[in-house]
Amino acid sequence: MRSPLLCLVFLLLLAPAATRAAEYLELTDFQLIDGTGAPARSTHRLVARDGVIVLIDDQGEMPTPEPDARWLRIGLNGAWVMPGLIDTHVHVARFPDASTQAKMILQRAARGGVTSVRDLAGDARALADIERATSNGEFIGPRVVYSALFGGPDIFRSGPTSEMAAGRPAGAAPWTRAITANTDLRQAVAEARGTGATNIKLYGDLDPRVSKRIIREATRQGLLTTAHATVFPAGPGDLVEAGVGTLSHAPYLVWEGADRIPADYRMRTQGPWESIPPDHPRLLALYQRMAERGVFLDATLYVYKAMRNYSPQVDASWTGAAFAWAAKATRLAHAAGVRVTTGTDWFEPRDDADLPHTHEELALLVEAAGFTPMQAIQAATRDGAAALGMEQSRGTVELGKIADLLVLEADPLKDIRNTTRIRMTVIRGKPVTPE
Repeated sequence: MRSPLLCLVFLLLLAPAATRAAEYLELTDFQLIDGTGAPARSTHRLVARDGVIVLIDDQGEMPTPEPDARWLRIGLNGAWVMPGLIDTHVHVARFPDASTQAKMILQRAARGGVTSVRDLAGDARALADIERATSNGEFIGPRVVYSALFGGPDIFRSGPTSEMAAGRPAGAAPWTRAITANTDLRQAVAEARGTGATNIKLYGDLDPRVSKRIIREATRQGLLTTAHATVFPAGPGDLVEAGVGTLSHAPYLVWEGADRIPADYRMRTQGPWESIPPDHPRLLALYQRMAERGVFLDATLYVYKAMRNYSPQVDASWTGAAFAWAAKATRLAHAAGVRVTTGTDWFEPRDDADLPHTHEELALLVEAAGFTPMQAIQAATRDGAAALGMEQSRGTVELGKIADLLVLEADPLKDIRNTTRIRMTVIRGKPVTPE
């Protein structure tokens, strides 16, 4: 004889799961910059259902809402709408209370127009918690994709790289791993993947052979790869030939023109920016190979311009030359067909009232690297999504894409700094206001 409790459990298992009421967002009367490169156009209506765009004027079909659906209609009265910003280089989980601090930073970023970020070295435990909460709708913030950090033993002896795995020895966690020629890379990459990381970052103290093995194994296991543009002694050309997906920090490209690359990764602050021009023949050949192989450039111009004001304890005397060189190199790489993204490396502002520095990176692409405003917008949206492997779902305002949007009071095609004149951000179909 079955117990009543067992019968009840059986019936509950057979019962259909409770369905959540559909949520619709309708935006009307705005100028649309869709991120594809098409000119801005006057748009009467955009509708998203459960965070996915289902109608843009005569594209798609006007949905018939379910009886219990929630429908929010917002008239924009001629405002400008573009894809939400994507920052391809942040570090939001490097704090003692990593999860709490990261959520605070990301909430501010959402209010400031950023809808997706790639964390390039942080505590994966906190980042996994944030990504879970975001996916479940418990936390309204940018989509977070994150990385495992691989480097030689030297990089874990001091500094931020030694502090990303509280409770574990530096360089010994799956998401922050010291690599040598004897490391079982199949196991190391598999463990990194198990943390939820979608990207392996190569930091420094890695020779060309080991770098190639890391990149090839990560690719084999379905992960993306990002590397400092020189990881000492492996140089930019070595990394491109190995199949890296993104090179980060434009100043480090300079080492492609050097006859010899030092093994000490600390030499990254002593680049030969005065003696090797950005249009050196080896550099021009590098840009061409990057374009041919689809390697993205995460230029991070802002951090070199701003570092002089970061702290009096930090020697930033080298950053002026590094910034000027990097701006010219970024211009040349882009002209050669390299897709550039907006990564900041120094994402969060010190003042709570300030916007994320992603806006400054956008402005520098125009003001220092010679991009048009449209090209800069594409770098911060379409190309950022592609670099993160999300081009099928994010980065442009099109049918079937996630409704990650930035609504502005003024035209960013006339002045790129108008991206700071934010009326609201839309994250997965949910409006977030600046206040």
